[in-house]
Amino acid sequence: MTTAANPVPNPAAHRSLAYLPVGAFAMVMGLSGLAIAWRSAGSLWGFGPVVGRSLAVLALVVFAVVGVGYAIKALRHTAQLKAEWTHPVKVAFTATIPVSLLVLAAAFQGWLPLLASVLWWVGAVGQFVITLWVVRTWIADAAIQQVHIHPAWFIPAVGNIIAPVAGVELAPAAFSWYFFGVGAVYYVGLLPIVLSRLFTAGTLPPALAPTLAILIAPPSVASLAWVRMGGSWDDPIVKILLGVAVFQTILLLVQAPALRSIPFAMSSWAYSFPLAAVTSALIGSTLNGGLRYDWLAMTLLVLTTVAISVLFGLTVRAVAKGQICRPE
Repeated sequence: MTTAANPVPNPAAHRSLAYLPVGAFAMVMGLSGLAIAWRSAGSLWGFGPVVGRSLAVLALVVFAVVGVGYAIKALRHTAQLKAEWTHPVKVAFTATIPVSLLVLAAAFQGWLPLLASVLWWVGAVGQFVITLWVVRTWIADAAIQQVHIHPAWFIPAVGNIIAPVAGVELAPAAFSWYFFGVGAVYYVGLLPIVLSRLFTAGTLPPALAPTLAILIAPPSVASLAWVRMGGSWDDPIVKILLGVAVFQTILLLVQAPALRSIPFAMSSWAYSFPLAAVTSALIGSTLNGGLRYDWLAMTLLVLTTVAISVLFGLTVRAVAKGQICRPE
């Protein structure tokens, strides 16, 4: 007999987690990136750290919720997990897990250093492992074709470039240079491959179209990492990287009318971190003696905040309606 104290388990609730996409960790990347942007904005425009710290805490809570859900998927739905981690398109999104930890570490750096250190080391080890896993898959899986390439391919390999942003204060210098080197070299190698796919193999499927925003992230994060490792915002390489990031941002905005027509999906969170990253980079340059991007930085901070707020609201609504964890 069933009682209120001993209810019948709801198998459907657990089955739904079988379809929780690993790309859901992109929410953490976006919220953490926005926290960093607001922290930098506070230094530039003279307001306190409350907004940035609140966003960092929210990002950590979202990571915990998504992490528990994905852990349940890993334990109870191994077939679906394996299918996702070996899928020629979806495998690139597995790196959102360690990258989200690395961005979280940067968001808490300077506020809660012990938490930042734990997040960074777990994320760094995870990024090292997943980079090897994904690059090996790209090399060894004969099923992967040009049509499977998309901008999220930057996340596993080029995502390494995020590690030095917090790592310069949390690990020996050799670690930061290792991650930066891998990320920078693979960016140079992967960029023509991704552009070739975009230019010659037809348009991206609607579900992947938001990943076009990811092209903004590598030059933006590279400039942040370069300066953190001892460079200057006045260095020519940083000015070049920021120029590329600004171009990619404008290119994304030009495509906005077409992108707005695409229905919301978890992949829509691909807009969030790149916009936050370029905002942080432009604020950093303005604040620290590089090229000044005052009005553009302010505009992007507002735009990114609104965009992430909308994405968060749409996600909550989609979860309430059961539209996230379902078969594709």
